[in-house]
Amino acid sequence: MKTFSRLLPVTLDPLKLAVLALCAWASLLGSCSQTPITVTLHALQASGRVSFVCRGDDNSPSGHKLDECPEYEFGTRRLLALVTQTATEEIAVVDLYAQSIVDIDRTTPGYSFLRVGARPGAIVTTPGGAATFVGVTGLEKNGIFALPTTCVGPPQGDEPARDLTTWAACHLSSAPGDISVILDPGVEGDPARTSCVKGLPPVPAKAQDLCPADLTQEQGPPGRRKLLVALPEEHKLVLLDAQRLLDQPPGIFAECEPEATYRLDAQLETSAVQPILPDDLKLAPGTDTSVCLSPSYPAPNASLAPTPGGLAVAGDRVYVADRTLPVVHRLDVSDPCNVAELPPLLTYSYSAPDRVVTTSRVAVSPLSPTNKQFVYAIDENDQPTASVMVFDLNRIEAGNPSTRTPLVFDGSPRQPYLPADRLRFSSPVRDVAFVMRDFPKPNPDTGVGEFGLACDPNPASTGPGTQYQPTSDFTDGARPVNLRGVFGFAMLVNGQVAVIDVEDFDAPCRRPIFSNTSTQYEDFRGCKGDPEGSPAYFTQGGNPNGLPTVTGESSCRVVEPHRPRSSSISISSNTNGLRAPSLRTFPQFLNPNPAVVITVAQQPHITAVDFTHPDPSQPGTLPAQVNVSTELYAHCANVGTSLAPPCNGTAQELPLDPADPSFQNSLTLPLAEPRSYGQDESVALTYEGRVFGESTSGFLQLEPGASEATIRDPDANFCAKGVEDSETIRARGTAIGIAGANLDAWASAHADYVQITGDVPRDDDQYWRKGHGSECAALIDAKNPDADDRDACLTLFGTIDNPAVLKVERDLSILRASGGELAVAPRTCNGEQCAALLAQMACCFPAGTAYTVRASRQWILSGSAGGLHDLAIGPSGRCEHTASCDRRKQFFNSRAFEVCVAGTATVDGPCAVGSPYVGCVADAAPITPDGAGSQCIFENLTSRFVVYRGERATRGMSFTWQTTGGFVPQTMSLLTQSSAVNPQSMSYLPELGYLAVIDGSTLGLSLFNLDSLGVVTPSPYF
Repeated sequence: MKTFSRLLPVTLDPLKLAVLALCAWASLLGSCSQTPITVTLHALQASGRVSFVCRGDDNSPSGHKLDECPEYEFGTRRLLALVTQTATEEIAVVDLYAQSIVDIDRTTPGYSFLRVGARPGAIVTTPGGAATFVGVTGLEKNGIFALPTTCVGPPQGDEPARDLTTWAACHLSSAPGDISVILDPGVEGDPARTSCVKGLPPVPAKAQDLCPADLTQEQGPPGRRKLLVALPEEHKLVLLDAQRLLDQPPGIFAECEPEATYRLDAQLETSAVQPILPDDLKLAPGTDTSVCLSPSYPAPNASLAPTPGGLAVAGDRVYVADRTLPVVHRLDVSDPCNVAELPPLLTYSYSAPDRVVTTSRVAVSPLSPTNKQFVYAIDENDQPTASVMVFDLNRIEAGNPSTRTPLVFDGSPRQPYLPADRLRFSSPVRDVAFVMRDFPKPNPDTGVGEFGLACDPNPASTGPGTQYQPTSDFTDGARPVNLRGVFGFAMLVNGQVAVIDVEDFDAPCRRPIFSNTSTQYEDFRGCKGDPEGSPAYFTQGGNPNGLPTVTGESSCRVVEPHRPRSSSISISSNTNGLRAPSLRTFPQFLNPNPAVVITVAQQPHITAVDFTHPDPSQPGTLPAQVNVSTELYAHCANVGTSLAPPCNGTAQELPLDPADPSFQNSLTLPLAEPRSYGQDESVALTYEGRVFGESTSGFLQLEPGASEATIRDPDANFCAKGVEDSETIRARGTAIGIAGANLDAWASAHADYVQITGDVPRDDDQYWRKGHGSECAALIDAKNPDADDRDACLTLFGTIDNPAVLKVERDLSILRASGGELAVAPRTCNGEQCAALLAQMACCFPAGTAYTVRASRQWILSGSAGGLHDLAIGPSGRCEHTASCDRRKQFFNSRAFEVCVAGTATVDGPCAVGSPYVGCVADAAPITPDGAGSQCIFENLTSRFVVYRGERATRGMSFTWQTTGGFVPQTMSLLTQSSAVNPQSMSYLPELGYLAVIDGSTLGLSLFNLDSLGVVTPSPYF
């Protein structure tokens, strides 16, 4: 990254040195002040926007097309960056060829720039580089300044100094917003019309034209140059003729002469609009549609006036952000004199359909070689951070408003940290831009390269697309750093620039080596739709000894359109490191209570499970497999290599039967979506683990003689925290196949329970002094009615000295759960004993007490994708499951139910169907994906395993493991140059392959090299 900042050294030319030397000599004679004078030298300050100009040298300072710069052989053309300086009301000129800031006035110390009449905002340059136009804002100074390219350098010879009288300018009725250059091709009968207004008097000729600029003669696309200017305060756009503005006498500030005025008039929808959903977000067949309503976007309020924001031009279309209305305007400017407003893009939010979504800036992608085109619009008020919506221009259908809503992405149920219809980052998005680039390799047959050719992974192919296949060491071909295709860039307010895959030409070669020909069913790597008859290995010759034709990455979703790009190859190996989701070690068993000895034979076990074949109509399974560090393990016993490519000698055996002498605890990591994984995660699977952390504000309320009580917590939202009562657990029992006759008992045994973790009042508490101690003692021990201290409470409920082994008398089973209230009953009592125990508990814990909620007879996953659940407050006020209605939550799961093998001894007695304490019963171990006990296979976003019940159980025992190699997005950052950044805008400079970022704090203009995604190093032209 090259940065032009205020920290640049100051270089004085000979004239300046002479002036300073003269003053120094004069000071010796007493003619100069003896008081030291501090001269503040500055470079770029409070930068805002940038525009690039290709300019000839001082002998021929006219403008050129950008692709004619830089000129390497003779150096007669320079590429200049014109950067707005909002604090000093100037335009800085940076010579990218000479790697320096251009000093406009060489007679004064420090850097001097081009002065404009007020605070500069938008800045644009005509296609042929003949002139640049700057919108300015100030009290009675709103307008546009025209800067001919011939005068954006220092004056030559006896030319006058550059000042406000150098430029033509005009006054606008209100502050200008964004500005774009559009082309008027003329109309039939008047192909060379100069104005939309007939009979417009000509501009008087200038007495002397020191800064000539003839846009009619500049190179570039044909058409009269027009300026489309947003006037947000007046809720409209105006059209100005660029040449007419340039022809105005310099040094005056006459009124601008709009040739046309466009009052934005987007037709808002008057009825609800249905989003277009991918298959994985559609309601499952048979879903009760009276309960699960299809998502829809309500009609917006049409009473507000439009407020234009950013503009984006693509051919004869202009897209206009709107800061007031929930639309992005689409204008047909094929005839700029008669602009037609097309049906707008509709800015909605899938997760908050009632929210009014406004936009600040927009960008439109170039038309790709496959004729795809998209609009990105910044949702500036999204929470928690401003995000980006994506609109597919190819799917727009006349009369169908659904086709103009934001894309709802396929695969979003496996990406819980990204909205279904948004690109959201760790920091708000300030600006967006698109880049399309390629480096065509010459066809061996013709010697000519083809732009936009996709990488061809077919091992049997010899076509030109095979030249883009990755090399074995990833130094060439398909790889993350090789940006070949269409990419989006999101500039974040924290100084980072995120890279977004739009259409990666190398995507077909960024994938695993294993194929899946099913067109309907994905395998666990997220692959489907491979050609029929495709080889099991994407290697030359179709055998494992050939050269790879693909990267061999962990998932087919490493590259996804409109999702953050990966920063590394998703492979874990000795040479590549841990870059794919991997275990650091196999899971380790931990016993929290050393006083209870649990031998290996008595322990529960966690183990991986084979995967179902992606096509249910096909027999067999795919072997369970997982990377442990850089080593691949797979369950290859009795599995043919035709179905299991890892079982060809490249993987270590992964035994799944706990009775196998070589067995070790294990699990698999589903690889369908790499973005589900964090870079490094510590995971714990805990028996009867906490559903949420300890709360200190629980109040136990009890009616006299009642066998159930209420725990109220004004700060709790039990449904949002995932608390499951007997009813919601009953639904889980139904899902895993518990027979109806056994459901009540099963639900009662598995409902969550409250564990009182607080202490009884202290010895010196007023509570005991008022005689409550005797009352509690009498309740607890009728044989000792004279007791007057808290000892009786401690005898029954124990102390909190060791939180891992609190007494079971502190446990209250949850009968009903709602937002801030739990109906509970003692977990270890029957009949009248329950009422007595509740009375004792109410007596010993009279005030607010600390508590937590634990799962009963099940395992809770915490850490990587742990804690996710689908519970919410239902219409009845109770906690209810929502995954059947909200398909984004279909993988939200943190609870695992145990499997036991029929006839074996377990902690709750023999393993038998119908036991209220058994989850699933298997005929034998290991279970298969479609066999008995498979209903209890646990799978969420990042874990897949089964837990076999042990002979002994202790609350809090756990399995722990660590994952690494998760998804790391590809970014570039200003923070490598300064910790104080305030990015303002971003644009692409294709002629150099640079992305330009303007920082309003200390960095000014920064350039990122998209070839290396790193710092721009000095070169002959820069």
